[in-house]
Amino acid sequence: MVLLHVDVSELLGLTNIKDNIDKATKDALRDLTHQTYGHIVEEVNAKLHSTRNKYLAELKPPEEVSQDVWLINLGEKAMWIEEGIEPNKEMIDDMLKSQKAKTAKDGSKYMVIPFKHNEKPQNMTPAQKSLQDTIKSEFKNRNIPYGNIEKDSAGQPKKGLLHSFDIKNAPIKTSNLPGQGKGPVGKVMQGPTGIPFLQGIRVYQKDVKMPDGKMKVQKAIMTFRVVSSKHKGTGRWVHPGLQPKNFLDEAVTWALKQWEEKIQQKLSVAVAKSI
Repeated sequence: MVLLHVDVSELLGLTNIKDNIDKATKDALRDLTHQTYGHIVEEVNAKLHSTRNKYLAELKPPEEVSQDVWLINLGEKAMWIEEGIEPNKEMIDDMLKSQKAKTAKDGSKYMVIPFKHNEKPQNMTPAQKSLQDTIKSEFKNRNIPYGNIEKDSAGQPKKGLLHSFDIKNAPIKTSNLPGQGKGPVGKVMQGPTGIPFLQGIRVYQKDVKMPDGKMKVQKAIMTFRVVSSKHKGTGRWVHPGLQPKNFLDEAVTWALKQWEEKIQQKLSVAVAKSI
């Protein structure tokens, strides 16, 4: 949360607190808040990849909560990006808090986790991009269009599950950095149970509602994995750790510097001219 409240009483004390000076100060604070919001968005776009859209979806536009007090809030769903995650944190309990989690006959909780592999490259980590490149190569070998919508003999978009196959020998793990999987370097990227990341590729086309309300057929290249409460303590679904991004704290520092070095000086000049 970014809370901007600037004390301008000293500035206004220089004059008779004329309405135009008061308005100029309020306008400056409002503009600074929106500039700060824009600064946060720029930093997020520059420094985040696979989590970028999640963060921006939870970043709320500036809101005036009281006189001369503006708020930029970040929703709870993105706070893990802002505050970071401790290394080797088991994520099972947090994941199964979702309303999509189901209860098995034995009383255990489980949920199917989808992984989409045809996101925009700028929204992907280097490891995710290597998975995408492998899929593109396999599509080419199978004569499947990667970026274009597949159509039937009548020229209409096909819908539903179009293709299903496995890629078990690629991509190859090149390091032990996060995102490379649990297997040894030089072997296929794989999960903690030895299942290759790209085993179980499913290609779908379906109608998707766009921001303007219109429906558009889109292609989704997916793999699916199951998280279960029975996996607790097995080493599955363990996060390698995430350094805190601290976009909000940095934004407060940035905003105060803007106020002190640029805005306050302009307001002082305006006050002097009004005396």
